[in-house]
Amino acid sequence: MINCRLYIIAICLVLSSCSNILTWHLDMGIHKNNTYSTSDNTGTTDEIKKNYNILTELEWSTSTNDGIAGNTAYLKMIKYNNYLYSVDSEGLLTAVSIENGDIKWQAATNYDVSSGLSIVDNKLCLGTVNAKLLCFSIESLAMDRYTPFIDTLKNSTTFSKISADVEIDLISELASPISSINNLYLLKLDNDDLYLIDPTSQDIVWKSESQNIPLRTKGASMPFVYDDSVFVARDNGSVSSYDKTNGTLQWFTIISSRSGRNDLESQRDAEMNILIQDNKVYYGHYQGDISSIDMASGNIIWSSPFSFINNIFIHKNSIYGATTDNYLVSLDRASGFLNWKKNFQKSITEPFIINNIIMTFTTDGILNAYDRDTGDKIYEKDYGFDLHTKTQFITEKNKIYFQTIDGDTVCIQVIL
Repeated sequence: MINCRLYIIAICLVLSSCSNILTWHLDMGIHKNNTYSTSDNTGTTDEIKKNYNILTELEWSTSTNDGIAGNTAYLKMIKYNNYLYSVDSEGLLTAVSIENGDIKWQAATNYDVSSGLSIVDNKLCLGTVNAKLLCFSIESLAMDRYTPFIDTLKNSTTFSKISADVEIDLISELASPISSINNLYLLKLDNDDLYLIDPTSQDIVWKSESQNIPLRTKGASMPFVYDDSVFVARDNGSVSSYDKTNGTLQWFTIISSRSGRNDLESQRDAEMNILIQDNKVYYGHYQGDISSIDMASGNIIWSSPFSFINNIFIHKNSIYGATTDNYLVSLDRASGFLNWKKNFQKSITEPFIINNIIMTFTTDGILNAYDRDTGDKIYEKDYGFDLHTKTQFITEKNKIYFQTIDGDTVCIQVIL
């Protein structure tokens, strides 16, 4: 009887070891230093390495607008010249000085905004919930100088309605901010269709209809124009390349296969920005895989089963990103193997880099910093901001600019 129990225990140990065979390369990696930490990071002070001299300071914070509300997608802030431009769900456009956070002007469009913001031909462009594309001249907005009266109630001033310089009725809502090709507008709709439109005549130059997704979704991934091609990621787990002049399909590749009991479970949401470096396309779907793709042929070079919740970025030989299961990870760019990972108790924002330091916020406003190569935690500070998982950061030298969920525009200075 005793021998029988020992035999069963031995079998269990063997099976447990075998279960890791298929994924050993992801945790170790051919370029991985085995001394790198992959343990959970609880964020306690004792874990922070002391060999870095780093401080951060809140330089300024401005109550800009009412932020994101309802079913609005994440609204992107744009830096243009010396100003930060933003819009909230109620359509309030704002220009803020990057120097001191002063509001230079505000303009109420009186539209319910569901996507944006982008700058095309010196115009601020956004999408509305009633499927309109609206673009407003920055020069006209600045000349009108809709400067609010600041009191204890944010945005209590009533503004007159402003007419758009460009107004285009669409078949469905915009899924992401628009891009431009010469004087034409490149649009991705929430049914995953892609259009190139002449804003003057409103004629369709070319279009690419998605035939694989029966559901209407807001995939936030913008089309990416690079050289003579347009690259687009769709919610069916695919990445495609089109000729930017006539819309001819150059290649179509499924990088995250659909699976599930129904169409909703089979979605592989296209949320992050497309990255291209050294003739390779890097992309990862939410609930899917991240892949390196040959830019010319569309052939997959490697895939790794990491699902990212927001934008990734590439620095030198590594890819950095925040996964859906609350890990900050570093992947080898050549192979997709894991360099290091750090676990968080809450969701985190996209990572960003200052010098050789990787930084990310938790959604409750704790700033964390890590050594780029080893993943050692070197800094932590609780700012208490209420952030979206898709909060995007604009970095310039040692300055970090971003917006909170409730509409504050923030500048933090990193002191090294």
